Amino acid sequence: MEKLLREIYNSIVNDTAPRLPRNRKLEKKAVKLPNKRYLAFISVDDLESRALVSNGQGKSLKKAIEVAIENFKTLKPSNFTPKTVKLDVVSSIKPILRKNNIIDLKKDEIKYNRGLDGIAFGSDFHTAFLPQEVTGYNMIKSRKFNIKRAFNALHNHLPTTFSTFAEPIDNNSQTEAYRFRTKSYFINEKGFVKLYRGHKIYKTLTEADLKDAITLTKDNYFKNVVGKNGKFIYSFLPAVNKREKRYNILRHAGTVYSMLEIYEIMPDEELMEEIKRAFEFLINKIKPLEINGEKVKVVVEKDAHKVGGNALAIIAFAKYTQITKDTQYVKLMQDLASWMKHVQDETGRFTVHKQRYSTGEPFDFVSHYYPGEAILSLVRLYQIDKNEEWLDVAEKAAQYLITIRDRDVTIDTIAHDHWLLYGLNELYRERQKDIYLNHSFFIAEAMMKTQITKDTASRKELVGGYVPKSGNEPRSTPVACRSEGLGAAYRLARDFNHPDIANKMKKAIENGIKFQLQMQLKPESVMYYKNKKLCLGAVQSGLKTFDLRIDYTQHNISSFISYLKILKENK
Repeated sequence: MEKLLREIYNSIVNDTAPRLPRNRKLEKKAVKLPNKRYLAFISVDDLESRALVSNGQGKSLKKAIEVAIENFKTLKPSNFTPKTVKLDVVSSIKPILRKNNIIDLKKDEIKYNRGLDGIAFGSDFHTAFLPQEVTGYNMIKSRKFNIKRAFNALHNHLPTTFSTFAEPIDNNSQTEAYRFRTKSYFINEKGFVKLYRGHKIYKTLTEADLKDAITLTKDNYFKNVVGKNGKFIYSFLPAVNKREKRYNILRHAGTVYSMLEIYEIMPDEELMEEIKRAFEFLINKIKPLEINGEKVKVVVEKDAHKVGGNALAIIAFAKYTQITKDTQYVKLMQDLASWMKHVQDETGRFTVHKQRYSTGEPFDFVSHYYPGEAILSLVRLYQIDKNEEWLDVAEKAAQYLITIRDRDVTIDTIAHDHWLLYGLNELYRERQKDIYLNHSFFIAEAMMKTQITKDTASRKELVGGYVPKSGNEPRSTPVACRSEGLGAAYRLARDFNHPDIANKMKKAIENGIKFQLQMQLKPESVMYYKNKKLCLGAVQSGLKTFDLRIDYTQHNISSFISYLKILKENK
Protein backbone atom coordinates (compact mmCIF):
# COMPACT_ATOMS: atom_id res chain seq x y z
CA MET A 1 0.00 0.00 0.00
CA GLU A 2 2.78 2.41 0.87
CA LYS A 3 4.37 1.90 -2.56
CA LEU A 4 1.14 2.97 -4.25
CA LEU A 5 0.82 6.03 -2.01
CA ARG A 6 4.44 6.97 -2.62
CA GLU A 7 3.85 6.96 -6.39
CA ILE A 8 0.71 9.08 -6.01
CA TYR A 9 2.58 11.48 -3.71
CA ASN A 10 5.53 11.84 -6.09
CA SER A 11 3.24 12.37 -9.05
CA ILE A 12 1.33 15.17 -7.31
CA VAL A 13 3.97 16.83 -5.12
CA ASN A 14 6.97 16.37 -7.44
CA ASP A 15 4.92 16.44 -10.67
CA THR A 16 6.20 13.12 -11.99
CA ALA A 17 4.39 10.82 -14.40
CA PRO A 18 2.38 8.34 -12.32
CA ARG A 19 3.58 4.74 -12.50
CA LEU A 20 1.00 3.16 -10.27
CA PRO A 21 1.55 -0.43 -9.17
CA ARG A 22 -1.51 -2.65 -9.11
CA ASN A 23 -2.69 -3.29 -5.55
CA ARG A 24 -4.82 -6.42 -5.52
CA LYS A 25 -5.48 -6.17 -1.79
CA LEU A 26 -6.99 -2.70 -2.20
CA GLU A 27 -8.96 -3.82 -5.25
CA LYS A 28 -10.64 -6.51 -3.16
CA LYS A 29 -11.74 -3.87 -0.64
CA ALA A 30 -13.12 -1.51 -3.29
CA VAL A 31 -16.68 -1.67 -4.61
CA LYS A 32 -18.21 -0.49 -7.85
CA LEU A 33 -20.74 2.33 -8.06
CA PRO A 34 -24.27 1.76 -9.36
CA ASN A 35 -22.87 2.79 -12.78
CA LYS A 36 -20.46 -0.20 -12.57
CA ARG A 37 -17.32 1.92 -12.24
CA TYR A 38 -14.76 2.34 -9.46
CA LEU A 39 -14.38 5.70 -7.71
CA ALA A 40 -11.23 7.09 -6.10
CA PHE A 41 -10.61 10.46 -4.42
CA ILE A 42 -7.37 12.37 -4.09
CA SER A 43 -7.28 15.11 -1.40
CA VAL A 44 -4.30 17.45 -1.54
CA ASP A 45 -3.32 19.96 1.13
CA ASP A 46 -0.92 22.91 1.03
CA LEU A 47 -1.04 23.27 4.87
CA GLU A 48 -2.45 26.78 4.44
CA SER A 49 -6.02 26.45 3.14
CA ARG A 50 -8.70 23.80 2.96
CA ALA A 51 -7.65 20.75 0.92
CA LEU A 52 -8.50 20.42 -2.76
CA VAL A 53 -10.39 17.26 -3.68
CA SER A 54 -10.35 15.57 -7.07
CA ASN A 55 -11.95 12.28 -8.02
CA GLY A 56 -11.76 9.82 -10.83
CA GLN A 57 -13.82 6.93 -12.13
CA GLY A 58 -12.72 3.96 -14.18
CA LYS A 59 -13.42 0.37 -15.11
CA SER A 60 -10.40 -0.52 -12.97
CA LEU A 61 -9.37 0.97 -9.65
CA LYS A 62 -5.97 1.87 -11.06
CA LYS A 63 -7.63 3.83 -13.86
CA ALA A 64 -9.88 5.65 -11.38
CA ILE A 65 -6.83 6.76 -9.35
CA GLU A 66 -5.03 7.88 -12.53
CA VAL A 67 -8.03 9.99 -13.57
CA ALA A 68 -8.18 11.59 -10.11
CA ILE A 69 -4.48 12.48 -10.33
CA GLU A 70 -4.90 13.90 -13.83
CA ASN A 71 -7.93 15.98 -12.76
CA PHE A 72 -5.92 17.47 -9.93
CA LYS A 73 -2.92 18.30 -12.08
CA THR A 74 -5.03 19.83 -14.84
CA LEU A 75 -7.38 21.88 -12.66
CA LYS A 76 -5.35 22.93 -9.59
CA PRO A 77 -4.72 26.68 -9.11
CA SER A 78 -1.30 27.80 -10.32
CA ASN A 79 -0.36 29.20 -6.87
CA PHE A 80 -1.22 26.00 -4.98
CA THR A 81 1.77 24.05 -3.63
CA PRO A 82 0.93 20.44 -2.68
CA LYS A 83 2.35 19.24 0.64
CA THR A 84 0.25 16.27 1.77
CA VAL A 85 -1.91 13.74 -0.08
CA LYS A 86 -4.78 11.46 0.94
CA LEU A 87 -6.25 8.63 -1.10
CA ASP A 88 -9.83 7.46 -0.52
CA VAL A 89 -11.29 4.45 -2.32
CA VAL A 90 -15.01 3.72 -2.05
CA SER A 91 -15.40 0.46 -0.13
CA SER A 92 -19.13 0.30 0.68
CA ILE A 93 -22.35 1.94 -0.53
CA LYS A 94 -25.74 2.10 1.19
CA PRO A 95 -29.04 3.90 0.51
CA ILE A 96 -29.15 7.35 2.06
CA LEU A 97 -32.34 6.62 4.01
CA ARG A 98 -31.89 3.03 5.13
CA LYS A 99 -33.83 1.24 2.36
CA ASN A 100 -34.44 4.26 0.15
CA ASN A 101 -31.87 6.02 -2.04
CA ILE A 102 -34.15 8.99 -2.85
CA ILE A 103 -33.98 12.05 -0.61
CA ASP A 104 -35.62 15.43 -0.33
CA LEU A 105 -32.68 17.61 0.70
CA LYS A 106 -34.92 20.20 2.32
CA LYS A 107 -37.13 17.86 4.34
CA ASP A 108 -35.57 14.48 5.04
CA GLU A 109 -33.43 13.73 8.07
CA ILE A 110 -30.12 11.95 7.54
CA LYS A 111 -28.84 9.37 9.98
CA TYR A 112 -25.17 8.66 9.46
CA ASN A 113 -22.06 7.51 11.29
CA ARG A 114 -20.11 10.70 11.89
CA GLY A 115 -16.63 10.57 10.42
CA LEU A 116 -17.22 7.27 8.60
CA ASP A 117 -20.04 8.04 6.16
CA GLY A 118 -19.68 10.22 3.09
CA ILE A 119 -22.64 11.51 1.05
CA ALA A 120 -23.00 11.13 -2.74
CA PHE A 121 -25.63 12.21 -5.27
CA GLY A 122 -26.71 10.43 -8.47
CA SER A 123 -26.11 6.84 -9.55
CA ASP A 124 -22.86 8.04 -11.07
CA PHE A 125 -21.87 9.85 -7.83
CA HIS A 126 -21.64 13.06 -9.87
CA THR A 127 -21.24 14.99 -6.61
CA ALA A 128 -19.71 13.22 -3.62
CA PHE A 129 -18.42 14.45 -0.27
CA LEU A 130 -15.89 12.38 1.65
CA PRO A 131 -16.61 11.42 5.27
CA GLN A 132 -14.05 13.92 6.55
CA GLU A 133 -15.44 16.62 4.25
CA VAL A 134 -18.91 16.08 5.71
CA THR A 135 -17.52 16.64 9.21
CA GLY A 136 -14.84 19.16 8.22
CA TYR A 137 -17.45 21.48 6.71
CA ASN A 138 -20.18 20.50 9.22
CA MET A 139 -22.53 19.60 6.35
CA ILE A 140 -25.09 17.75 8.47
CA LYS A 141 -26.64 19.81 11.23
CA SER A 142 -29.59 18.60 13.31
CA ARG A 143 -29.76 15.63 10.92
CA LYS A 144 -30.42 17.92 7.93
CA PHE A 145 -28.07 18.35 4.99
CA ASN A 146 -26.71 21.92 4.94
CA ILE A 147 -26.68 23.03 1.32
CA LYS A 148 -24.68 26.21 1.94
CA ARG A 149 -21.82 24.35 3.61
CA ALA A 150 -21.84 21.73 0.88
CA PHE A 151 -21.39 24.51 -1.68
CA ASN A 152 -18.42 25.78 0.34
CA ALA A 153 -16.82 22.37 -0.08
CA LEU A 154 -17.59 22.29 -3.80
CA HIS A 155 -15.44 25.38 -4.27
CA ASN A 156 -12.49 23.10 -3.50
CA HIS A 157 -13.55 20.23 -5.77
CA LEU A 158 -11.69 19.62 -9.02
CA PRO A 159 -13.80 19.75 -11.08
CA THR A 160 -16.68 21.44 -9.28
CA THR A 161 -20.21 20.15 -9.91
CA PHE A 162 -22.36 23.13 -9.04
CA SER A 163 -24.93 22.84 -11.82
CA THR A 164 -25.58 19.10 -11.51
CA PHE A 165 -25.60 19.20 -7.74
CA ALA A 166 -27.87 22.25 -7.59
CA GLU A 167 -30.46 21.01 -10.07
CA PRO A 168 -32.74 19.15 -7.63
CA ILE A 169 -32.48 22.04 -5.19
CA ASP A 170 -33.38 24.60 -7.83
CA ASN A 171 -36.31 22.48 -9.00
CA ASN A 172 -37.43 21.78 -5.44
CA SER A 173 -37.42 18.06 -6.21
CA GLN A 174 -35.99 14.86 -4.83
CA THR A 175 -32.65 13.37 -5.80
CA GLU A 176 -30.85 10.06 -5.77
CA ALA A 177 -28.36 9.89 -2.91
CA TYR A 178 -26.17 7.39 -1.08
CA ARG A 179 -24.08 6.96 2.03
CA PHE A 180 -20.66 5.52 1.35
CA ARG A 181 -17.47 4.60 3.18
CA THR A 182 -13.88 4.52 2.04
CA LYS A 183 -10.53 2.93 2.67
CA SER A 184 -8.35 5.92 3.44
CA TYR A 185 -4.57 6.46 3.37
CA PHE A 186 -2.44 9.54 4.00
CA ILE A 187 1.12 10.40 3.05
CA ASN A 188 3.47 13.36 3.50
CA GLU A 189 7.22 13.88 3.62
CA LYS A 190 7.38 12.13 7.00
CA GLY A 191 5.66 8.92 5.95
CA PHE A 192 2.55 6.88 5.27
CA VAL A 193 -0.48 6.34 7.55
CA LYS A 194 -3.53 4.13 7.20
CA LEU A 195 -6.57 6.01 8.49
CA TYR A 196 -9.80 5.11 10.21
CA ARG A 197 -12.34 7.89 10.75
CA GLY A 198 -9.64 10.26 9.51
CA HIS A 199 -7.02 9.32 12.12
CA LYS A 200 -4.37 6.72 12.84
CA ILE A 201 -5.06 3.85 15.23
CA TYR A 202 -2.01 3.27 17.41
CA LYS A 203 -1.07 -0.40 17.76
CA THR A 204 2.18 0.53 19.51
CA LEU A 205 3.44 3.59 21.38
CA THR A 206 7.00 4.90 21.33
CA GLU A 207 8.96 7.82 22.73
CA ALA A 208 9.08 9.21 19.19
CA ASP A 209 5.26 9.15 18.97
CA LEU A 210 5.01 11.16 22.20
CA LYS A 211 7.73 13.63 21.24
CA ASP A 212 6.08 14.22 17.87
CA ALA A 213 2.69 14.77 19.51
CA ILE A 214 4.09 17.25 22.06
CA THR A 215 6.15 19.11 19.45
CA LEU A 216 3.14 19.43 17.15
CA THR A 217 1.18 21.12 19.93
CA LYS A 218 4.08 23.33 20.96
CA ASP A 219 4.76 24.60 17.44
CA ASN A 220 1.16 25.14 16.41
CA TYR A 221 -1.76 25.21 18.84
CA PHE A 222 0.05 26.70 21.82
CA LYS A 223 1.66 29.41 19.67
CA ASN A 224 -1.65 30.46 18.17
CA VAL A 225 -4.21 30.04 20.94
CA VAL A 226 -3.05 32.96 23.13
CA GLY A 227 -4.51 36.32 22.12
CA LYS A 228 -2.62 39.60 22.18
CA ASN A 229 -4.08 40.42 25.60
CA GLY A 230 -2.99 37.05 27.00
CA LYS A 231 -6.48 35.56 26.91
CA PHE A 232 -6.83 32.14 25.33
CA ILE A 233 -9.11 31.27 22.46
CA TYR A 234 -10.98 29.20 25.00
CA SER A 235 -13.28 27.15 22.77
CA PHE A 236 -13.13 26.77 18.99
CA LEU A 237 -15.33 25.03 16.43
CA PRO A 238 -12.95 24.25 13.54
CA ALA A 239 -15.58 23.06 11.06
CA VAL A 240 -17.26 26.47 11.05
CA ASN A 241 -14.14 28.44 12.06
CA LYS A 242 -15.86 30.05 15.05
CA ARG A 243 -14.78 30.90 18.59
CA GLU A 244 -17.12 30.56 21.53
CA LYS A 245 -17.45 33.42 24.01
CA ARG A 246 -17.47 31.55 27.34
CA TYR A 247 -14.38 31.42 29.54
CA ASN A 248 -12.99 29.72 32.63
CA ILE A 249 -9.99 31.17 34.44
CA LEU A 250 -9.24 27.84 36.15
CA ARG A 251 -8.71 26.22 32.78
CA HIS A 252 -6.65 29.24 31.77
CA ALA A 253 -4.26 28.57 34.64
CA GLY A 254 -4.20 24.84 33.95
CA THR A 255 -3.36 25.43 30.30
CA VAL A 256 -0.47 27.73 31.18
CA TYR A 257 0.79 24.95 33.44
CA SER A 258 0.79 22.43 30.58
CA MET A 259 2.62 24.94 28.36
CA LEU A 260 5.26 25.24 31.06
CA GLU A 261 5.54 21.45 31.21
CA ILE A 262 6.35 21.48 27.50
CA TYR A 263 8.86 24.29 27.97
CA GLU A 264 10.58 22.30 30.70
CA ILE A 265 11.42 19.43 28.34
CA MET A 266 11.57 21.41 25.07
CA PRO A 267 12.80 24.96 25.80
CA ASP A 268 11.40 27.39 23.23
CA GLU A 269 11.56 31.14 23.76
CA GLU A 270 8.60 31.80 21.44
CA LEU A 271 6.54 29.52 23.63
CA MET A 272 7.76 31.33 26.75
CA GLU A 273 6.56 34.62 25.28
CA GLU A 274 3.08 33.13 24.92
CA ILE A 275 3.27 31.85 28.51
CA LYS A 276 4.22 35.27 29.86
CA ARG A 277 1.33 36.98 28.07
CA ALA A 278 -1.06 34.35 29.45
CA PHE A 279 0.41 35.00 32.91
CA GLU A 280 -0.31 38.72 32.55
CA PHE A 281 -3.95 37.99 31.88
CA LEU A 282 -4.10 35.67 34.90
CA ILE A 283 -2.39 38.19 37.18
CA ASN A 284 -4.91 40.84 36.19
CA LYS A 285 -7.62 38.55 37.59
CA ILE A 286 -5.97 38.37 41.03
CA LYS A 287 -7.40 40.76 43.61
CA PRO A 288 -6.68 41.57 47.29
CA LEU A 289 -8.88 40.37 50.12
CA GLU A 290 -8.77 40.48 53.91
CA ILE A 291 -9.77 37.44 55.97
CA ASN A 292 -9.38 36.98 59.73
CA GLY A 293 -7.27 40.12 59.82
CA GLU A 294 -4.79 38.87 57.23
CA LYS A 295 -4.33 40.34 53.75
CA VAL A 296 -4.58 37.61 51.14
CA LYS A 297 -5.27 37.35 47.42
CA VAL A 298 -7.77 35.49 45.28
CA VAL A 299 -8.31 34.77 41.58
CA VAL A 300 -11.55 36.53 40.63
CA GLU A 301 -13.74 35.83 37.63
CA LYS A 302 -17.30 37.11 37.26
CA ASP A 303 -17.23 38.44 40.83
CA ALA A 304 -16.35 35.04 42.27
CA HIS A 305 -13.24 33.33 43.59
CA LYS A 306 -12.70 29.61 44.11
CA VAL A 307 -10.35 27.22 45.86
CA GLY A 308 -9.63 25.70 42.46
CA GLY A 309 -8.73 29.07 40.96
CA ASN A 310 -6.18 29.88 43.66
CA ALA A 311 -4.79 26.34 43.57
CA LEU A 312 -4.30 26.13 39.81
CA ALA A 313 -2.74 29.59 39.72
CA ILE A 314 -0.21 28.47 42.35
CA ILE A 315 0.49 25.27 40.40
CA ALA A 316 1.26 27.31 37.28
CA PHE A 317 3.38 29.92 39.07
CA ALA A 318 5.25 27.19 40.97
CA LYS A 319 6.14 25.35 37.76
CA TYR A 320 7.42 28.61 36.28
CA THR A 321 9.49 29.27 39.40
CA GLN A 322 10.96 25.77 39.44
CA ILE A 323 11.90 25.88 35.77
CA THR A 324 13.27 29.42 35.50
CA LYS A 325 14.52 29.99 39.09
CA ASP A 326 12.76 33.38 38.85
CA THR A 327 11.22 34.03 42.29
CA GLN A 328 9.06 37.04 41.41
CA TYR A 329 5.80 35.14 42.01
CA VAL A 330 6.66 33.61 45.41
CA LYS A 331 4.90 36.29 47.49
CA LEU A 332 1.88 36.12 45.21
CA MET A 333 1.68 32.33 45.64
CA GLN A 334 1.92 32.71 49.41
CA ASP A 335 -0.95 35.23 49.42
CA LEU A 336 -3.07 32.88 47.32
CA ALA A 337 -2.28 29.95 49.62
CA SER A 338 -3.12 31.99 52.72
CA TRP A 339 -6.74 32.40 51.61
CA MET A 340 -7.08 28.62 51.27
CA LYS A 341 -5.56 28.17 54.73
CA HIS A 342 -8.14 30.53 56.25
CA VAL A 343 -11.14 28.75 54.68
CA GLN A 344 -10.06 25.37 56.05
CA ASP A 345 -11.66 24.16 59.28
CA GLU A 346 -10.16 21.97 62.01
CA THR A 347 -11.19 18.76 60.26
CA GLY A 348 -9.29 19.76 57.12
CA ARG A 349 -12.39 20.54 55.08
CA PHE A 350 -12.40 23.66 52.93
CA THR A 351 -15.55 25.36 54.16
CA VAL A 352 -15.85 27.57 51.09
CA HIS A 353 -15.26 26.33 47.54
CA LYS A 354 -16.70 29.35 45.76
CA GLN A 355 -17.38 32.82 47.17
CA ARG A 356 -18.75 36.07 45.83
CA TYR A 357 -15.89 38.56 45.84
CA SER A 358 -17.94 41.72 46.27
CA THR A 359 -19.99 40.56 49.26
CA GLY A 360 -18.15 37.57 50.72
CA GLU A 361 -21.28 35.47 50.39
CA PRO A 362 -20.45 31.77 49.83
CA PHE A 363 -22.06 29.88 46.97
CA ASP A 364 -23.82 26.60 47.59
CA PHE A 365 -21.22 24.81 45.51
CA VAL A 366 -18.75 22.04 46.31
CA SER A 367 -16.23 20.69 43.82
CA HIS A 368 -14.95 17.16 44.27
CA TYR A 369 -11.67 18.10 42.59
CA TYR A 370 -10.72 21.42 44.26
CA PRO A 371 -9.26 19.80 47.44
CA GLY A 372 -6.88 17.65 45.37
CA GLU A 373 -5.79 20.71 43.40
CA ALA A 374 -5.26 22.55 46.68
CA ILE A 375 -3.13 19.76 48.14
CA LEU A 376 -0.90 19.69 45.05
CA SER A 377 -0.53 23.48 45.02
CA LEU A 378 0.41 23.66 48.71
CA VAL A 379 3.05 20.95 48.40
CA ARG A 380 4.46 22.61 45.29
CA LEU A 381 4.67 25.92 47.18
CA TYR A 382 6.39 24.20 50.11
CA GLN A 383 8.96 22.79 47.68
CA ILE A 384 9.85 26.39 46.82
CA ASP A 385 9.67 28.33 50.11
CA LYS A 386 10.12 25.42 52.60
CA ASN A 387 7.33 26.76 54.83
CA GLU A 388 6.01 23.73 56.74
CA GLU A 389 2.70 25.51 57.28
CA TRP A 390 1.69 24.67 53.70
CA LEU A 391 2.37 20.98 54.29
CA ASP A 392 0.25 21.15 57.44
CA VAL A 393 -2.69 22.54 55.48
CA ALA A 394 -2.18 19.96 52.72
CA GLU A 395 -2.01 17.12 55.26
CA LYS A 396 -5.19 18.21 57.02
CA ALA A 397 -6.97 18.34 53.67
CA ALA A 398 -5.72 14.88 52.69
CA GLN A 399 -6.69 13.41 56.08
CA TYR A 400 -10.20 14.85 55.75
CA LEU A 401 -10.66 13.48 52.23
CA ILE A 402 -9.46 9.98 53.09
CA THR A 403 -10.89 9.48 56.58
CA ILE A 404 -14.11 11.49 56.40
CA ARG A 405 -15.27 12.41 52.88
CA ASP A 406 -14.26 9.12 51.24
CA ARG A 407 -14.61 6.92 54.31
CA ASP A 408 -17.53 4.85 52.99
CA VAL A 409 -16.79 4.80 49.27
CA THR A 410 -16.21 1.56 47.39
CA ILE A 411 -14.09 0.75 44.39
CA ASP A 412 -17.19 1.34 42.27
CA THR A 413 -18.15 4.68 43.83
CA ILE A 414 -14.81 6.39 44.51
CA ALA A 415 -14.27 9.44 42.28
CA HIS A 416 -11.50 9.07 39.70
CA ASP A 417 -9.73 12.13 41.08
CA HIS A 418 -6.51 12.73 39.13
CA TRP A 419 -5.71 15.93 41.03
CA LEU A 420 -5.79 14.06 44.32
CA LEU A 421 -3.43 11.45 42.88
CA TYR A 422 -1.07 14.24 41.85
CA GLY A 423 -1.27 15.71 45.34
CA LEU A 424 -0.87 12.46 47.26
CA ASN A 425 2.15 11.48 45.19
CA GLU A 426 3.97 14.64 46.20
CA LEU A 427 2.64 14.80 49.77
CA TYR A 428 3.76 11.24 50.49
CA ARG A 429 7.31 12.13 49.49
CA GLU A 430 7.37 14.86 52.15
CA ARG A 431 5.41 13.06 54.89
CA GLN A 432 5.29 9.33 54.39
CA LYS A 433 2.04 8.03 55.82
CA ASP A 434 0.62 4.76 54.57
CA ILE A 435 -2.91 6.10 54.14
CA TYR A 436 -1.68 8.37 51.30
CA LEU A 437 -0.09 5.45 49.50
CA ASN A 438 -3.03 3.13 50.08
CA HIS A 439 -5.62 5.67 48.99
CA SER A 440 -3.66 6.41 45.82
CA PHE A 441 -3.61 2.73 44.90
CA PHE A 442 -7.31 2.43 45.75
CA ILE A 443 -8.22 5.23 43.35
CA ALA A 444 -5.88 3.80 40.70
CA GLU A 445 -7.47 0.35 40.95
CA ALA A 446 -10.91 1.93 40.63
CA MET A 447 -9.82 3.70 37.47
CA MET A 448 -8.25 0.64 35.89
CA LYS A 449 -11.31 -1.48 36.63
CA THR A 450 -13.30 0.66 34.17
CA GLN A 451 -10.77 0.69 31.33
CA ILE A 452 -12.05 -0.65 28.02
CA THR A 453 -10.06 -3.61 26.69
CA LYS A 454 -9.95 -5.53 23.41
CA ASP A 455 -12.40 -7.98 24.93
CA THR A 456 -14.90 -5.34 26.07
CA ALA A 457 -14.60 -2.76 23.26
CA SER A 458 -17.50 -2.52 20.81
CA ARG A 459 -14.99 -1.36 18.17
CA LYS A 460 -11.20 -1.10 18.03
CA GLU A 461 -11.14 2.70 18.36
CA LEU A 462 -12.39 2.50 21.94
CA VAL A 463 -9.66 0.26 23.36
CA GLY A 464 -7.80 2.12 26.13
CA GLY A 465 -10.67 4.47 26.92
CA TYR A 466 -12.69 4.27 30.11
CA VAL A 467 -16.38 3.53 30.53
CA PRO A 468 -17.93 7.02 30.68
CA LYS A 469 -20.16 8.19 33.51
CA SER A 470 -22.44 9.76 30.94
CA GLY A 471 -22.77 9.48 27.19
CA ASN A 472 -22.25 6.51 24.94
CA GLU A 473 -18.48 6.38 24.61
CA PRO A 474 -15.28 7.74 26.16
CA ARG A 475 -13.92 11.17 25.29
CA SER A 476 -10.39 12.44 25.17
CA THR A 477 -10.19 14.57 28.32
CA PRO A 478 -11.67 12.21 30.95
CA VAL A 479 -9.31 9.54 29.64
CA ALA A 480 -6.37 11.97 29.72
CA CYS A 481 -7.13 12.89 33.33
CA ARG A 482 -6.99 9.23 34.29
CA SER A 483 -3.71 8.85 32.43
CA GLU A 484 -2.36 11.82 34.39
CA GLY A 485 -3.56 10.45 37.72
CA LEU A 486 -2.23 6.97 37.01
CA GLY A 487 1.11 8.53 36.06
CA ALA A 488 1.36 10.07 39.54
CA ALA A 489 0.24 6.85 41.28
CA TYR A 490 2.65 4.82 39.13
CA ARG A 491 5.57 6.87 40.40
CA LEU A 492 4.57 6.13 43.97
CA ALA A 493 4.33 2.43 43.25
CA ARG A 494 7.59 2.33 41.34
CA ASP A 495 9.61 4.42 43.77
CA PHE A 496 8.34 2.72 46.93
CA ASN A 497 8.64 -0.91 45.89
CA HIS A 498 5.21 -1.96 44.64
CA PRO A 499 6.20 -3.40 41.24
CA ASP A 500 3.06 -5.41 40.51
CA ILE A 501 0.61 -2.53 40.64
CA ALA A 502 3.20 -0.25 39.03
CA ASN A 503 3.38 -2.51 35.97
CA LYS A 504 -0.40 -2.73 35.83
CA MET A 505 -0.70 1.07 35.91
CA LYS A 506 1.98 1.53 33.26
CA LYS A 507 0.08 -0.73 30.88
CA ALA A 508 -3.16 1.15 31.56
CA ILE A 509 -1.49 4.51 30.91
CA GLU A 510 -0.05 3.30 27.61
CA ASN A 511 -3.39 1.99 26.42
CA GLY A 512 -5.11 5.20 27.51
CA ILE A 513 -2.68 7.39 25.60
CA LYS A 514 -2.99 5.26 22.46
CA PHE A 515 -6.72 5.98 22.67
CA GLN A 516 -6.14 9.70 23.28
CA LEU A 517 -3.71 10.16 20.39
CA GLN A 518 -6.48 9.31 17.95
CA MET A 519 -8.07 12.65 18.81
CA GLN A 520 -5.00 14.85 18.47
CA LEU A 521 -5.29 16.87 15.28
CA LYS A 522 -2.43 16.00 12.97
CA PRO A 523 -1.91 17.02 9.31
CA GLU A 524 -4.22 14.23 8.13
CA SER A 525 -6.92 15.41 10.55
CA VAL A 526 -7.02 19.08 9.54
CA MET A 527 -7.04 18.79 5.74
CA TYR A 528 -10.58 20.17 5.42
CA TYR A 529 -10.27 22.87 8.10
CA LYS A 530 -9.61 26.51 7.35
CA ASN A 531 -7.59 27.59 10.40
CA LYS A 532 -4.95 24.86 10.45
CA LYS A 533 -2.39 26.53 12.72
CA LEU A 534 -4.96 26.87 15.48
CA CYS A 535 -5.99 23.24 15.05
CA LEU A 536 -2.71 21.36 14.62
CA GLY A 537 -1.67 19.71 17.85
CA ALA A 538 -4.95 20.46 19.60
CA VAL A 539 -7.01 17.57 20.96
CA GLN A 540 -10.67 17.41 20.04
CA SER A 541 -13.45 16.44 22.41
CA GLY A 542 -14.09 12.92 21.15
CA LEU A 543 -13.88 10.51 18.27
CA LYS A 544 -17.15 11.85 16.87
CA THR A 545 -17.17 15.32 18.47
CA PHE A 546 -14.81 17.83 16.94
CA ASP A 547 -14.87 20.90 19.17
CA LEU A 548 -11.61 22.17 20.68
CA ARG A 549 -11.15 23.67 24.14
CA ILE A 550 -8.00 24.63 25.96
CA ASP A 551 -8.43 22.11 28.78
CA TYR A 552 -8.87 19.24 26.33
CA THR A 553 -5.38 19.87 25.03
CA GLN A 554 -4.02 20.78 28.48
CA HIS A 555 -4.84 17.42 30.06
CA ASN A 556 -3.83 15.35 27.06
CA ILE A 557 -0.48 17.10 26.74
CA SER A 558 0.19 16.74 30.48
CA SER A 559 -0.46 13.00 30.21
CA PHE A 560 1.79 12.68 27.14
CA ILE A 561 4.61 14.44 28.98
CA SER A 562 4.09 12.35 32.10
CA TYR A 563 4.34 9.10 30.17
CA LEU A 564 7.28 10.29 28.09
CA LYS A 565 9.14 10.97 31.35
CA ILE A 566 8.19 7.52 32.64
CA LEU A 567 9.64 5.88 29.53
CA LYS A 568 12.84 7.90 29.84
CA GLU A 569 13.19 7.28 33.57
CA ASN A 570 12.77 3.53 33.12
CA LYS A 571 15.60 3.10 30.63
